[in-house]
Amino acid sequence: MLKRGKLPKQPAFTYCPGMKMKKDEFYGPKDLLIGSHIKVFGRNCYIYGCNGYTQKWYKDNLGIDMVSINLEKDKPVLKYQEIPPYLGYGSEEDSLGSVKSLMPKAPQPNVKKIFKNDLHILRFEAKLVSSNADDDSRHFILSFFCGDDTIQVYEVAERNSGRVPGKFLDKKRHINPVTGSYYSEKDMLLGELLILGGHKFRLMKCDEYTEKYFEANPEVFKEASIDYVLHKIRPVSYTHLRAHETVLDLVCRLLLEKKKKKKKKNKKTKKNK
Repeated sequence: MLKRGKLPKQPAFTYCPGMKMKKDEFYGPKDLLIGSHIKVFGRNCYIYGCNGYTQKWYKDNLGIDMVSINLEKDKPVLKYQEIPPYLGYGSEEDSLGSVKSLMPKAPQPNVKKIFKNDLHILRFEAKLVSSNADDDSRHFILSFFCGDDTIQVYEVAERNSGRVPGKFLDKKRHINPVTGSYYSEKDMLLGELLILGGHKFRLMKCDEYTEKYFEANPEVFKEASIDYVLHKIRPVSYTHLRAHETVLDLVCRLLLEKKKKKKKKNKKTKKNK
């Protein structure tokens, strides 16, 4: 900031050094005490501490104890740069690479997952959820690739239906707007609503291979596990099971009783109003 030299108390600025007529007064050791203010070419500076050698020199030569002052430092104001929204060009990982680094690198895929689950493809019969009445008759085949969590949608159309069968959505990863993360295989359950590219699809049916895959992975698809469903029913069945009543009959009866209780509560609330 300032090179070594004498520091004037009130510097006089001139165009040429020879035009300077006034003698400058310079700061000395007695002026540089802890707690004093000095001006460095128009800038106010406050002296609040010094090192051990300087403290010893002031003590031996001037008899002054230089005690450092602890200043309360303001908390730094951290400003975070917001990540710009995804514009749809390429993949989202490629776009984030240019944000996080000046020299972006290609995103590395999960090679272990690809080698393990590349052959597993879950296929569903999907229905387009739309306010348009013509979309009720449309049929789609939704394929989920477990190796890289990509989704592909094909439209199936009959002859003379006025629709062209073929690819509806390209194979790519889609973000779940509810969770903010990519769709994974645990989201692929019958009855689930998927939002892909602005379109809403309801999973209606699945093929035999997908059903076997669900049963082979009960830790991921708990709703498709028979043991999980029976475990939910058994604690109730032993206490509420009537004579000559099966487990399915018990479930139906309990659901009806819940509906009756709700109706009674609604009637009471209406009377109180």
